[in-house]
Amino acid sequence: MPYLLYLCINDGSDTRINKEIKTLSKHFDIIYLGIGRDESQSFVKPLCREFHLVKGHHKSIGTLIRYVGTFLKLYFTQSYGSIHVINEQLLGIFYPLLWWSRRRLVADIFDSIFLRSNSALVRSLQSWVYRLPSAIIVTDDNRLQLVPDHFQKKTVVVENYPYAFTDVQPKAASDDELLILYSGSLGVTRGTQLLNDLVALSSKVRVWAIGWVYDEPTRQLCQHPQVTFLGVKTQQETMRLASECDYILSVYEPINDNNLNASPNKIYDAVQARTPVIINAEIKVASFVEKENLGYVTDSYYVTDTKKLLEELISRKKNFVFDQSLSQRYTWEAVEGKLLGVHR
Repeated sequence: MPYLLYLCINDGSDTRINKEIKTLSKHFDIIYLGIGRDESQSFVKPLCREFHLVKGHHKSIGTLIRYVGTFLKLYFTQSYGSIHVINEQLLGIFYPLLWWSRRRLVADIFDSIFLRSNSALVRSLQSWVYRLPSAIIVTDDNRLQLVPDHFQKKTVVVENYPYAFTDVQPKAASDDELLILYSGSLGVTRGTQLLNDLVALSSKVRVWAIGWVYDEPTRQLCQHPQVTFLGVKTQQETMRLASECDYILSVYEPINDNNLNASPNKIYDAVQARTPVIINAEIKVASFVEKENLGYVTDSYYVTDTKKLLEELISRKKNFVFDQSLSQRYTWEAVEGKLLGVHR
């Protein structure tokens, strides 16, 4: 099989990256280059022909220098049928070399840094960086509209749906309790304060936290006696735990276009796990959640009446409906062919 160079700054634990590697590894020998402190959560490693993890933190200058050195060695010692680059910063760093590989270069901006800003500088950088790859990947139509018009023709939507899931578990909380899953990127812009308010209000509220903690307030939340921090899990493990919860928290502070246009994979996790989401009305996809009765939509990210919210979450937690046709439609298996298509 042809070789594919997969460049990112993740340790191999990210859910989206795991799905992509699993799909691509069926057609390519994957050479993976990432950054992390150790390989304990490098779930993709068994799927790769070669797995290179530069030890350290991605914001460390020393780590980045070693990353560049490893890239140069891999780039010049192997011929690649395709190169897959996660997000814009790596495209910028390696632009001169990747220019020579542009006809087989795919830019995957599923966690874009450029789509979070409307500044003139960012727009200029977009025009420069997005010119390089032969194809660009985004995760939904909302984010597609944020890509500059002249690059949309080569942009493909590969949705961030979960794998089909059938191992749904009984709910773990009693009727008068509330168990919320807080997963993925955990931080103050993703609902930490709301959860703080809920656990402070009632001892009957519990939280299971899974993923990556990004700030001190969230670290403190994870130490609360009503919060259980479970670390990083595989997607299937997370789905199983999600199915035991009453809700999956999926709120975004409305501070930039990227958040307003978010199409959280947690919504599709909810469909598979049969567990409703909590989402704020400012997010565009909240209208879809409300229409399909997939969860509770708060009037605002900034909840002012926590007591009323708690009462409604408990009283309505069994009222949500999950249509079987939705669970069949919103799966990774249904869209992974589009990922392969951009590499052919």
